[in-house]
Amino acid sequence: MTVTRQPSTDFTSINPRQTPAVEAFLAQPIDHMARLPWPFPDGQESFRYSVNVDQARVPRPTLAGEWGRHVCDPGGAEYPLIMAERRASLDADPSRVKVLPGMELACWDLLLYYLRDLALSYPEVMRLEEGVGGDPDCFRWRNDVLGTDQTFVLGDDATLPCGALEFLAREVPDDLLLVRERDGRLHFDAGAVTFAAAWAVSFDVGMDMYEIHGVVPRMNGSGMTARAEEFLKRVPADQVFRRVNWNISASPTRKYDISLEALPEWAGDMAAAVEAGDAIESCQFRIELEHFIRLPMTGAVTFNIRTFMVSLAEITGYPAYAAQLATILEELPDDLATYKGFKDLIPDMVAYLRSSLG
Repeated sequence: MTVTRQPSTDFTSINPRQTPAVEAFLAQPIDHMARLPWPFPDGQESFRYSVNVDQARVPRPTLAGEWGRHVCDPGGAEYPLIMAERRASLDADPSRVKVLPGMELACWDLLLYYLRDLALSYPEVMRLEEGVGGDPDCFRWRNDVLGTDQTFVLGDDATLPCGALEFLAREVPDDLLLVRERDGRLHFDAGAVTFAAAWAVSFDVGMDMYEIHGVVPRMNGSGMTARAEEFLKRVPADQVFRRVNWNISASPTRKYDISLEALPEWAGDMAAAVEAGDAIESCQFRIELEHFIRLPMTGAVTFNIRTFMVSLAEITGYPAYAAQLATILEELPDDLATYKGFKDLIPDMVAYLRSSLG
């Protein structure tokens, strides 16, 4: 079957289809706490970095809702808004997508894996037709929430409006990273990253895990990087794993893109919030839900990151969480707090959270 490069929809804009299923999807209540992967087990009072992985696709209840049922959480009614920010970053800065030579097939592998997973997870609004026109390599992807309708041939760049990795990045809110083994170490050799927390894909691409984590206190010296690398090397093809990380965002807004590339756009946000008098309550508790997947065709390993955010004000609606976060922030060692970038804010954040407890 012949498929041309001409996209069947405008892949830069978002135009939800007017169907009952899409209307129901977009009518979901916006509740940031309900979707949040709360990162601390009950009773935890301190935090240190660890290789805290567990099995993916296992739903986890929280005081506010549930998370983790699927690999990809589009974001409910906010999905189009999140993707509009992501696509704007990709439009403005093509360097957010980096693919080193030899990683092209792994990008197609990741695209097909995600589209199949999305179609199984959200069949009411997303569908993947396989074997279009009798060609086993021809697929038709329809995402009714974003308005995407694209037919493509696996491995044929001419059948997509952009590269396979960028096409996927324009469909999902996850930052997409691919690692492969070279010279005995895992290297970050391809990625589409728009929502990085104060790092840049164009700088990190090509680095091994020791180089990437060299700036993180206690990671390399404690052997944690070595253990994480060995874990990733041994991820089986029939299982998916996940890990939760957390921070306080450098911007007290709901901007997902606080990458180094976008620094001029968010660097003044905290100072502006301090001047306005609402910096602490507006501080965003930023959660990164990471998934680790060995792709079936190429054996490449994904290290994908879905970012969630809630304000401290939203957390105060759940006293047990407010108390736990205050305790963890207060106990956090100086080197970790400095690396995470919020050491000077800790006294005010702890006071704010505790004042909400009555």
